[in-house]
Amino acid sequence: MTRTLFIKEIRDALASRRFWVILALCLVLIPLGVEVSLKGYRTRLQNYRDAVRIYQEGTKTVSDVLNEGAKSFAAPSPLSFISLGLELLSPNIAETQYKYGAPPAVMRLSNNQGRDNLYEFFYGPLDLVFVVAVVMSFLAVILTYGAVAGEKEQGTLRQILSNSVPRAEVLLAKAAANALVILIPFLLTLAASLVLIEVQGNPITAVPGAGTSIGLAVLIAVLFIGTFLNLGLLVSALTKQAVPALVALLLLWVSLYGVYPRLSSALAQIVTPSKSEARVALEKAQLRRSIEKERDAEIDRLVQAMPDDDTSPAAKEGAKKQEEITNRYQAQLEEGWRAMDRDVDAHENRRNTLAVTIARLSPVTSFIRPLAELGRTGRLENEQFQNGVRRFEETLNRDIFNKNRMIQYKQGFGQESTADVEAAAPVFTYVPAAPRAIVRDVLPDIVLLVLFNLIFFAGAFVAFLRYDVR
Repeated sequence: MTRTLFIKEIRDALASRRFWVILALCLVLIPLGVEVSLKGYRTRLQNYRDAVRIYQEGTKTVSDVLNEGAKSFAAPSPLSFISLGLELLSPNIAETQYKYGAPPAVMRLSNNQGRDNLYEFFYGPLDLVFVVAVVMSFLAVILTYGAVAGEKEQGTLRQILSNSVPRAEVLLAKAAANALVILIPFLLTLAASLVLIEVQGNPITAVPGAGTSIGLAVLIAVLFIGTFLNLGLLVSALTKQAVPALVALLLLWVSLYGVYPRLSSALAQIVTPSKSEARVALEKAQLRRSIEKERDAEIDRLVQAMPDDDTSPAAKEGAKKQEEITNRYQAQLEEGWRAMDRDVDAHENRRNTLAVTIARLSPVTSFIRPLAELGRTGRLENEQFQNGVRRFEETLNRDIFNKNRMIQYKQGFGQESTADVEAAAPVFTYVPAAPRAIVRDVLPDIVLLVLFNLIFFAGAFVAFLRYDVR
């Protein structure tokens, strides 16, 4: 009997042309979104390669680093067709800010990327996240709003249940048929789009962990679509007419997608307000001025006791003591800056954790956020680049900038450097986030989506058992 009911639901879907509408939308939107995303990625990749080439041509030795500064670059993600995420907003370049004779140097993060079409900022990218989060979830709502209430109005539900058919089989047949109607077009066109990527010479199979990322992205997308299918069944089983069911589902869809995630982010910002990058830079500059003031005062007292002859042993001993004083205050400055960075990072992590925890009560967050991580355009990749920049900054200061001093004498200032200016310039090497770390990060969202499916379907099951078909 379950097979008969399942076939009936499939035939109803084909007769109402719902399957063909979904197939047409998938055939247009998914390949188009992949093509647009690949075009944007190729543009960003070429810009990245040009920037790296120009920098490396002009910065070959330590002397070039001292004169022109050092830079580090983050490559765009080849998996950004899954989700553009934060890629156009996160820092992708870091440059040293350095005043000769006053180490240490600081690497200032920035973003030199932009959209070719500024109107995309209004509407968002046409990536897999948009297609699934907006189009497929909306289609899931349209598919299921009349699954129970609509058949009650038509009288077909009473005819079905007048036979000795368990209600559980009826609901299972509806859930399975609607899932196939929406998932088959989606999965087929997505598979074709992935083949298109390979044919066009953009082998995603060469990206470490790409297979795992794409597989998990598809699994999360299927679970997300299933969440709205089961939500539709639940609301349809709680209402007596199709139109009220549709209105209720549309309100829920707007709330879950457009309202609640934004409210959770705003609430987290109110509870734990974060410092802007400009404010952090200002506080670092104030700390530097304070420490340099103390350092200069101590050096001035030392210089006053030094002889006028710069070549005398006493003057050389004074220069050595200056270096010790400078190193002590410099270590104090660097530790102060590191403490500020740790405080900012800890504060940002608390705020982000709070925002995500609140937002995860909506299945939309448990879909959008992990797809950004799987597409290598999320928070993990951003943190990985910034941590790499900090390590590169420490290397530059240790090997280059901290070896340059301004020595003060009674007659004026002199420069002292122990850096090998002819040595090759240090090169920044970006190490992407480990696939294992990404999988570990998205697992809670997968569990939540499974729970959403179970809760909504269980609710629909209980409501349907008590449903009055008269």
